[in-house]
Amino acid sequence: MALWSLNKKSILIIDDFPEMRSLIRGMVTDFGAQHIEQARNGTEAVEALAGHRFDIVLCDYNLGDGKDGQQVLEEAKHRNLLPFTTVFAVITAECSSQMVMGALEYQPDAYISKPVTKTVLQVRLKKLLEKKDSLREINRALDKKLLGRALELCNQQLQNSSKHRFELLKLKSDILIKTGEYDQAKALCETVLEERELPWALFDTGRVHFYRQQYPEAADIFSRIIDANSAFVSAYDWLADTQKKLGDPGSAQRTLMSAVEKSAKSVLRQRALAVLADKNQDYEVTEKARRKAVRVGKGSILRQPSDYAGLAKVLVKLSTAKEALKVLDLIKHEFHDNPQADLEAATVGSEIYTALGNEKLSEEMLDKAVALAADYPGFVSADVGVGLAQACHVHGRKAEANEIICNIVKNNHDNDDVLEKISDLYGDAAEKQEIQALIDKTRNEIIAVNNEGVRLLKIGKTAESIELFSKAAGGLPHNPIINLNAAQALINMMKQSQPTRPSLEEALTYLQAANNSDSHKERQRRLLAVCRELSTQIQAK
Repeated sequence: MALWSLNKKSILIIDDFPEMRSLIRGMVTDFGAQHIEQARNGTEAVEALAGHRFDIVLCDYNLGDGKDGQQVLEEAKHRNLLPFTTVFAVITAECSSQMVMGALEYQPDAYISKPVTKTVLQVRLKKLLEKKDSLREINRALDKKLLGRALELCNQQLQNSSKHRFELLKLKSDILIKTGEYDQAKALCETVLEERELPWALFDTGRVHFYRQQYPEAADIFSRIIDANSAFVSAYDWLADTQKKLGDPGSAQRTLMSAVEKSAKSVLRQRALAVLADKNQDYEVTEKARRKAVRVGKGSILRQPSDYAGLAKVLVKLSTAKEALKVLDLIKHEFHDNPQADLEAATVGSEIYTALGNEKLSEEMLDKAVALAADYPGFVSADVGVGLAQACHVHGRKAEANEIICNIVKNNHDNDDVLEKISDLYGDAAEKQEIQALIDKTRNEIIAVNNEGVRLLKIGKTAESIELFSKAAGGLPHNPIINLNAAQALINMMKQSQPTRPSLEEALTYLQAANNSDSHKERQRRLLAVCRELSTQIQAK
C-alpha cells in the first residue's frame, strides 16, 4: 500500500510571520510536498489565488495590516478564485467567539488551532483530502457551474457507495434548491430528518418554504433551528428575511441584532441591520451598524461607498452634521477615482450642508451629483436615486426630481419597498398625490412593454420579443423583470434552433443585470442553470 504523500499537491501557505511560514513549509515538505508557494499578507494571498489553482491553502487568521484570513477566504469565494476541489484551512491562535464564528461563517474546510503539530496537520489534511478526492468529479462539475451534471454524479455516488452519504445528500439538496426543484429537495430533507435530525436538512426545508412564499412555515423552521442551536447564524439571516416578508420589520431588526451579537464581522449583515433600523427609525442602532460595516469592511471586497454615505446620513438625522462632514472626507480618502463614491459623496454632501444651513455649498454639491448621475447612470442605484431626488426636491428642482424618480420607477416598477421610499419623500398631501400619479404612469408604461414582450414570446414571435426586450433593457439597465425576460427570450430562441456563444453571452449579461433583486433570484437561478446546460452543448461541438 502506497504511503500517504503530498507529492503531487500544490500548496499555498499564508502567514505574516516568516518563522510560521517556514515551520508549516517544513511540515508539508516532510509529507512529500514539492509545489509550495507562500504569501506574507492578504493582498499577496489573493494575487496568488488569482494566478494559480491550489490543492491546499493553509491560511493564518491574523495577517497584520490589510486583509485578514477571513477576508482572503471571502474575496476568494466572491471572485470564484477558490475551486470546490481546493482544501482551505484557517489556522489561528485566537479563540474568541467572534473570530471563530466569523471564520466559520465563510465555510472553510477546516479550522486548525495553534500551536500546530506535525501529527495534527497530517491527520487533518489526510482526512480533508480523502473527502475532496471522493467528491472530486462532483466538485469539478460544480466549478464549471454544471448543476445538472453534479446532480447526476451525486445520484450515481449515492447508489454506488454509502461513504460520505450525508455530505452527498446535503450537496444534492442544495443543487435541487438552486435549480428550483423544490418538491424533490423537500422530500429529500424529510427523508433525512426521519433518519437523523441534521440541522442542514431542517435549514433547507425552511429555504424551500421561503422560496415557495410559505413564510409562516419558513419562520417557524428557522426559529426552531435557532432555539436548538443559537450558533447557526445563517438561520438568523433567513428568519429576518422571512419576517420582513411577513411585514414585521421590528422583529426582523431584533433577529439581526441577535445575529450580530453572535457574529459581528459580516459587512452584509451589518448593512442589512442598518437598513432595517433606519426604516424603523431606530437611528442609534443604524449608526452603530453603519460604523461596524465601515470598520469590518476595511480590507473586504464587499465594502461599498454606501456604507460611508449611510453613516453620514444617519449622523445628519441624529443632528450631528459636523461629524457627518468628517465621514464625507473619509469617502473621498478611501475611494480614489471612483465615480460611484463621488456620486454618493456629492448626494449626501448636499444633505449635510443643507442641515448646516449652508445653501450655497449644498447647491454646489447637488449640481455635482446631478452631473455625475447623468454621466454614470449605471451607478444610480435605487437608494442613491431616492437621496438625489430628495435633494432636488428640497432645493425646489422639481423637474430634475421627477426625472430621477421616473428612472428609479422604471428600474424598480415591481419593488414596493423602493416605491414606498419615493412616496415617503413627500409630506404634503397634494405633492404625494402628484408623485403617486407619476409613479403609476411610469409603472404602467413598463408593464405595457413587458406584457407585449411576453405576448410575442407566447405566440412564437421570438425574434420580435428579443428585439423588444433588448431595446427595453438598454434603457432600463437595472430592471430585473425586463432583463430576465430578455434573457428568457434568448434562451427560448437557442432552444428552438441551437445555442451560440454570442447569444449565450448576451443572455448571461441580462441575467447579471438582474442580480440586484432578491424577489427574482430564484427565477434568475433557474435561467442560469438552463444557460449552463446550453453551454455544455456548445462545448461538445
